[in-house]
Amino acid sequence: MSDHPNPLGDLRLFGLTDRRRDLVLTVLLIAVILTGRLLVFPASIWEQDEAAFAAAILDFDATDNRPHPPWFPLWIGFGKLVHLVGAGPAESLRIVSLVFSVWMIFPLTAMWSPLVGRGLAIGASLLFLVAPGPSFFSGRAFSGTTATALLVAALAFWLQARDRPRWLAAGSILASTAILVRPQFLPVAVGAMLVVGIRIPAKQRLRMLAAFVTPLCVGALILIAVSDGVVPLWSALTTHGEYHFSRLEEAPHGLAESGLSRSLGHPAVAVGWLILFHIGMIRLIRAGRWRAISPILIGALLPLLVVIHGFSNPAHARYAVPMLALTSGFVALGLNVIFGRRVWIAIAAAAVAATALTGPQLVAYRSTVSPAPAAIEEALVEAEHRRGVVVADRTLRAFFTLRRLERPLGVPVLFDHMIELGHVPPPPPEQTVYIFDAGRGTLLNSSERERRFACTIPLVEALSQNRFIDLRVASGASLKGSEQAKGPLVLID
Repeated sequence: MSDHPNPLGDLRLFGLTDRRRDLVLTVLLIAVILTGRLLVFPASIWEQDEAAFAAAILDFDATDNRPHPPWFPLWIGFGKLVHLVGAGPAESLRIVSLVFSVWMIFPLTAMWSPLVGRGLAIGASLLFLVAPGPSFFSGRAFSGTTATALLVAALAFWLQARDRPRWLAAGSILASTAILVRPQFLPVAVGAMLVVGIRIPAKQRLRMLAAFVTPLCVGALILIAVSDGVVPLWSALTTHGEYHFSRLEEAPHGLAESGLSRSLGHPAVAVGWLILFHIGMIRLIRAGRWRAISPILIGALLPLLVVIHGFSNPAHARYAVPMLALTSGFVALGLNVIFGRRVWIAIAAAAVAATALTGPQLVAYRSTVSPAPAAIEEALVEAEHRRGVVVADRTLRAFFTLRRLERPLGVPVLFDHMIELGHVPPPPPEQTVYIFDAGRGTLLNSSERERRFACTIPLVEALSQNRFIDLRVASGASLKGSEQAKGPLVLID
């Protein structure tokens, strides 16, 4: 029997000789984590990617950004399964994320246990779980939390495998499922597998590779089958890729603006986290544990940093969630180096500080419908009252698509770029309701009335992607037209 907890779940998480006491403590810990996650379960979605994921639950279309490339096939599959039992499309994905965020205590503890011991491994897990970013994103319809849990589980199996082929295979299967949930994790999973694979016999290496490749091939074949071939997928991928990479030039790369700082609540906390990470890492290297930590450091963390800073916007807080998971053990060890026997006081103080930051905002987060869905409902009701049309900011398309798939919009909807490009003239002002994100209402000349829908939760605003947190609905809107517009107004319902 292993001296370390099973990555899939272990009701004796603390490894105590008193089995009953260990069971009680483990159950209490899970109950506390679950309660905390339920307290931060938001009332609605906040981002367009969440809307696109939810729309894909109702009508998957890989060629129409439902969801956008690389399509997250297993993430959508998980959501569809939960949706079958009666949950709404967005709620289904948020439930999946919440479940994996609670379950993550097991693989996180199992991953760090061989490196820092069970006690500090649990402390490392708690440091990660109570951090503002992982906490607030735990109930969101993003793939990151679930994929991070699966990736950590894969690493936990690989680190404990030793000469156990089944554990190597289990880690490979979990790594491939992490990729199918979030394909951006491919370099991370492959990097970790390569570092582990070069140390094992060739026969085991082949089994490990087969267990890794098989789920990926099955997932790819299913995706191709439901998308009518490779050609439509490639076309959608190149189109999205051009758009995605064209926007990365605007991304900030400083520590103060980074997702790490935002996910931890403040740049100063991020600096402290990084210092503790280096202290813990150096301690393990000096103790001769380089070989043991290299799958995490070189195999997983290094490729992850390349993905975040080279192929993503590093200012997005949710991208820091896996980074925090892969560094939390080093941070806990760093605290142990500094505080010694008082390390649990330091961990408890960090947990209290994180709770003090998020706690006062929980009620609003759990009860407030986010600005985008609230503003869309207002715009639709107002347009129906006027027997008119909604002109919408194009960035809101995913939200409107989800709303249309859930139930009929009731009024025609026209996106602003159609007017800007001269495809259609503006509708008559008395029939026009214009909805737009702050800073994007460039078509608006004047309006009879304008209503604002803005986020009033500071931490949510800090963790957002600086969009969809301040929307305006202008009724009786007079819009600028294009001189190139010809022919009658054509509306899209």
